[in-house]
Amino acid sequence: MIEAIILIPIMWIVMSALYMFLLKNIEGTKGITSEYKTKDGTTRTAKKDRQDFIV
Repeated sequence: MIEAIILIPIMWIVMSALYMFLLKNIEGTKGITSEYKTKDGTTRTAKKDRQDFIV
């Protein structure tokens, strides 16, 4: 009985962590967005602040 009291919360934390890291999309977009047009009509796919990080 005491083992179950200890193991169930640990298993719940582990399963929650697996859900967050494996199933849920939590990574960033690295500045890449869906295609959009600027005021002057140019089609862009990345944010303006991303240009400093392109290698």
